Amino acid sequence: MNDLTGIVVFEAAGAGLESYTKDHAAEIGAAVAEAGAVLVRGAVADGAEEFGRALKRLGFDPLQYTERSTPRSEVGDGVFTSTEYPAREIIPQHCESSYAGAWPGRLAFFSAVPALTGGATPITDVTRVLDDIPAEVVEELERRGLLYVRNYGSGAGLDWRDAFQTEDRAEVDRFCAAAGMEWEWLEDDCLRTVRRAPALAVHPRTGRRLWFNHLVLFHQSSLPGSLREDLVAVLGEDGLPNDVLFGDGEPIPDALVAEVREAFGRRTQRFDWELHDLMVIDNMRWSHGREAFTGERRVLVSMTDLITRD
Repeated sequence: MNDLTGIVVFEAAGAGLESYTKDHAAEIGAAVAEAGAVLVRGAVADGAEEFGRALKRLGFDPLQYTERSTPRSEVGDGVFTSTEYPAREIIPQHCESSYAGAWPGRLAFFSAVPALTGGATPITDVTRVLDDIPAEVVEELERRGLLYVRNYGSGAGLDWRDAFQTEDRAEVDRFCAAAGMEWEWLEDDCLRTVRRAPALAVHPRTGRRLWFNHLVLFHQSSLPGSLREDLVAVLGEDGLPNDVLFGDGEPIPDALVAEVREAFGRRTQRFDWELHDLMVIDNMRWSHGREAFTGERRVLVSMTDLITRD
């Protein structure tokens, strides 16, 4: 089932992806600014190289993926594979790098190989999500803020070398200090970082309040089946690869997160990827996730327009 409500669709009718984005760059840019989500469908492309060239036509100056939270491979200049999790795993809704001190303003996704079944990249208008979350939940999270606790090197998540793209501990120290994070080097070459951040943000262009955080993705309740209990038993409550607490360090109840998750569920839209589809979204207006899939799904992603929390 496809649900393209709120997504502006451009029909390329067999045109080359680069030439189509060159000829329609202004219209696509205006649609992203207005609606926040655009799908270019029906183009043909020669793969990652043409995706990269099309991005330049759309004004992308690709960003590197820093302070990583998921495994990816770089396949071109600022072009990455989407998160390399097993096909059976679902990735909950999130705005890219909303846990960090800086994030991309726009994302582009390119369907190089559609999945056999499933594998959609569902998206959600987070301004509408904010309207749907109970007012008392919003008030509490806005008042108390969030605390992101991340552990690197335990074997259960990313190693700090992969997350920060360096072999140098001193470089990590400098990054964490500049980002206003607390950090601690632990035994066995592990690293723990702690970052305090608000649950909401204001869009720098529209001035609208937004639900902008990694609560649904990082909270322990997002771990499937018995994995949560197993990881806590082995790593401890404070040793999970990713976790999010109230800003004062108190655990966020599962029931509260469930209410937020339900709000996303009511507003999430999905469509089946077709070969060479290109989707561009405003990363502060629309969240995204991933369905489980079968087949050889390959979706590429690029990021641009760095925005800092300051």
